[in-house]
Amino acid sequence: MPRKIWLVGLSGAGKSTIGPLLARRLGYRYVDLDREVEELAGATIPHLFRVGGEAEFRRFEARAASRAARMAGVVVATGGGWMARRDIDRTSGGRVRVWLRVRPETAIHRLSGEGAEVRPLLAGPDPAAALAALLAAREAAYAEAELALETDGREPEDVVEVALRCLRRLAPRPPADREGTVEGTTEGPQES
Repeated sequence: MPRKIWLVGLSGAGKSTIGPLLARRLGYRYVDLDREVEELAGATIPHLFRVGGEAEFRRFEARAASRAARMAGVVVATGGGWMARRDIDRTSGGRVRVWLRVRPETAIHRLSGEGAEVRPLLAGPDPAAALAALLAAREAAYAEAELALETDGREPEDVVEVALRCLRRLAPRPPADREGTVEGTTEGPQES
């Protein structure tokens, strides 16, 4: 299994729900970058946006991401804009980015109970339009992820099962022995 798994996608894609489930199944540590930002800043994300704007939040996000990047055996739930940042390191070895795809309408429905205070970039008269605009602006960056998984209409546990199957396929293969079989197996990867 990859030793660093970064979940990316829009707010409401399910990163904070799927992340702990996936980490538990793998025996990995779970890191929520937004919570790490709040810990580093000693303030909530909405407060950071009020006092320093998005630039202040992104400064703390970069520090939190750098700290998480030094870990191994970790599942990291990123903020919705993390993948779209051009100042982040995209070459870290052993890292797999998993794009949790979601339609903006589904994301708004999932986020509706949280309120604008929790998601400052969605605070405004039409959060659905704001989320659709964010997806349009970030979609090319999200598409750079090694895996893309649909979350619409799926239970979190189902998404985790699909993620595990896909991650196994990305794992480095052991060297082949002289007969051409992979050590420890008698045939190729199994579909489940």
